[in-house]
Amino acid sequence: MVVFGFGPRIESITTAELQARLERGERPKIIDVREPWEYAEGHVPGAVLKPLGQIRTWARELDRNEEILLICRTASRSAVAYQFLKRLGFTNVKNVAGGMVTWRGEVAR
Repeated sequence: MVVFGFGPRIESITTAELQARLERGERPKIIDVREPWEYAEGHVPGAVLKPLGQIRTWARELDRNEEILLICRTASRSAVAYQFLKRLGFTNVKNVAGGMVTWRGEVAR
């Protein structure tokens, strides 16, 4: 687990750990919080686009106990989404540390 910054703890998973899980056949819920044009340029296979700017809408559609992995370009927007979801009572959410700039696995388009 990686802890970021000086604010509240942010539970994270590295891109290498996520890639290993996907290679083992795991299919965690991965939410990409970038903008549609960024997602279209390439995303983690299986990731679902849910832009950060619409989080108040899409957060209501999620199971608060399901594991949710949040990713963006550099892990900053996903950290904001993480903190928002935690305040709503989500119990099993993690930020993908490093985001897409450190992703070395397959990229879906």
